[in-house]
Amino acid sequence: MPPENSTDKPSVEDRLLASIDLIDAAQACALLRIETNDPEGAMQAMACEDAIITLTRNDRTMFPLCQFDVANGRVFDVVGAILENKPARISNLMLCYWLTRAHVDFGCAPAQRFGHDDLAILAAFRRYIEPERHG
Repeated sequence: MPPENSTDKPSVEDRLLASIDLIDAAQACALLRIETNDPEGAMQAMACEDAIITLTRNDRTMFPLCQFDVANGRVFDVVGAILENKPARISNLMLCYWLTRAHVDFGCAPAQRFGHDDLAILAAFRRYIEPERHG
């Protein structure tokens, strides 16, 4: 009988990361039409400016595909607005979980509405991050 706490089980983080379409720095640069010999450096610079969401999988920096406006070669504007509002207590993984799961306001994941319902997405995110007050 296998042990109940088997180390072969994927962690919650691994399962979440597996459920999100991720691309590497070279692919992100290609989508953004950035020509560079250092795609990792270019994408890290964007991450430092809170212009793009990053995640780490297998010790590699990866980027959720949903944040890219592929047709126009850019990151959706709402991503920057969300990152500006994101409190430190919310990790990028938690943010991506929220963005990629069905939401009652949209009938689908907020990320699926990027570029169409940006103000509503930002309002829903602000409600999500509002601290709970008991009284």
